[in-house]
Amino acid sequence: MNAMTNDRWQLRVYDSGHLYVADLTGSAEIGRQQTNDEVQPSHTLQHDGWRVVIAPVEDMSISRQHLEVEPLTDGHFLLSNKSNKLLVGLPGNQNLEPGATSKVLLPIVLRLGRKMLRLQLPQADEDLKNLPMATLAPGASLLPGLRATFGQAQGQAMDTDQLMAWIQAFLGLLQSAAGSEDFYVKAACALVDLIKLDAGRVLFRTGSQWEEKAMHLSARQKPQPEWRPSSRVLSNVLRDKKTFWQVPEMSSSTYGLDAVVAAPILDRKGDVIGALYGERRLTGNESGDPISQLEAMLVEVLASGVAAGLARVEQEQAALRSRLQMEQFFTPRLAAKLEGHPELLVGRDTEVSVLFCDIRGFSRITEKLGPAKTVELMSDVMSVLTQCVLDREGVVVDYVGDEVMAMWGAPEDQPDHAARACRTALSMFEALPTINERWQSVVTEPLTFGIGISSGTARVGNVGSRIKFKYGALGNTVNLGSRVQGATKFLKASLLIADATRAGLDDSFHVRCLCQVRVVNIAKPVTLFEMVPPNKPGWDGLKLGYEQGLAEFIKGEFRQACRILGRMILDHPNDGPTLILLSRAVACLVEKPASFDPVMVLDGK
Repeated sequence: MNAMTNDRWQLRVYDSGHLYVADLTGSAEIGRQQTNDEVQPSHTLQHDGWRVVIAPVEDMSISRQHLEVEPLTDGHFLLSNKSNKLLVGLPGNQNLEPGATSKVLLPIVLRLGRKMLRLQLPQADEDLKNLPMATLAPGASLLPGLRATFGQAQGQAMDTDQLMAWIQAFLGLLQSAAGSEDFYVKAACALVDLIKLDAGRVLFRTGSQWEEKAMHLSARQKPQPEWRPSSRVLSNVLRDKKTFWQVPEMSSSTYGLDAVVAAPILDRKGDVIGALYGERRLTGNESGDPISQLEAMLVEVLASGVAAGLARVEQEQAALRSRLQMEQFFTPRLAAKLEGHPELLVGRDTEVSVLFCDIRGFSRITEKLGPAKTVELMSDVMSVLTQCVLDREGVVVDYVGDEVMAMWGAPEDQPDHAARACRTALSMFEALPTINERWQSVVTEPLTFGIGISSGTARVGNVGSRIKFKYGALGNTVNLGSRVQGATKFLKASLLIADATRAGLDDSFHVRCLCQVRVVNIAKPVTLFEMVPPNKPGWDGLKLGYEQGLAEFIKGEFRQACRILGRMILDHPNDGPTLILLSRAVACLVEKPASFDPVMVLDGK
């Protein structure tokens, strides 16, 4: 090919009722695919001109390099047959022999193999029409378009029966399960059955290609195995986001060209994701009329219905994902409520109770299990603990290693949040024997928990990020709850609650005051209480004796405290808090401190 000139021209390829249009500048080489990798039909600008592919590699009626078209300076075009053995058909039943050239004026109609080519100078797409307004994205009101459609368009009106049939079909489409095969088939059928097109298709964009999702043909339309849509019509739809329809010029009927209409299917952002595509035969004994503006408007409304259905499914799926995400933290009942009242998730200060539960000695236990069994054990334990939280309408805030954090009092107000947290803790200990029984053949020592609970004001809301949602609480109450859980190790008690939590309970709970402690990063001392199950043997005597010994210790009466606590050890030799308090009283009795502070300082977390 020679170097390109600035001469512009247009190639139109007619093939089995389809039209491919290429706007070109300068010279072009036309032929079939070189390899299967080369897209067809296509036109590609190369270093020495255009390469136009109009047939697949297996179409032996066209050579790989069959025809070269070169603009000349005098307005003529030079045609060169580059094939070694195939002809180029010229007007008047003439042929351009292999290796021959011919100087012609445009327009001119040629034949290459089974395809008709029309070479012409650039002109407006007079056979391509469009609706004036861009298609509305899902969520916009369809009423203005429906009023116009059901009224008149260029003097064409629908009678009452047609109108009712069309409305019923449109509503049926909207009520279908969007995204299902039936949904797309209904849309394709509506193009044929209601708008009286010969073929209806639902197409979607996949990368740079159009993929057929559904097809419906009229009784007179035969399937076409190698069917492809009009790239010209679809490129206009994609570019302008409008409905386009093709009204071929009369001479085009010679090539069996069909009338085509395509309306964009838009997503919520207004981007084209697909098209509703219809065709009508204009040749043969049963040929129809060209596509009218009214029919194009009906196709657009149908496409808007498809878009609305897809948007509805997208919204439902987003709601489902949100619900599933919510149910990771909340009960199904609360998750459903939050869907309807998202304002409950807005950050605010409120009264809550927080619970921290730690699996004691978990690192030591898992060293012997290996990774796979460790994950299995952790999943089992955390599932049980989570269910305990949800049974009391709590919120699972987080899992951190072998620890779970839960909260009551938000996002719903729960005046009894302290009682709910404590009952949850007791239910966790009730579930512990069953867990140990399940794992006794694998775990060499029984699992135990350490649980701490605190209550007070906290800032609740999304404590995650804009990307990852996590509902939880921040503030001193949360920090204290973690420290209270840590104190269970120092005081040899399994379940401790802070004084603010104790204040929120009635007398049905079994608690005893253990001591005042000062924990890391919290200046004000806090009074800790131990809680035990209601059926703990000998609890009344243990509680009374311990609190008497504690009272003597606080007064500085260390000898009397040792006497009381020493007698208790005889009856309760394994009571950790009694042993700790007795050791403190003995130390003070021996060391005789000059200044005594009954507050216990916990240096660790």
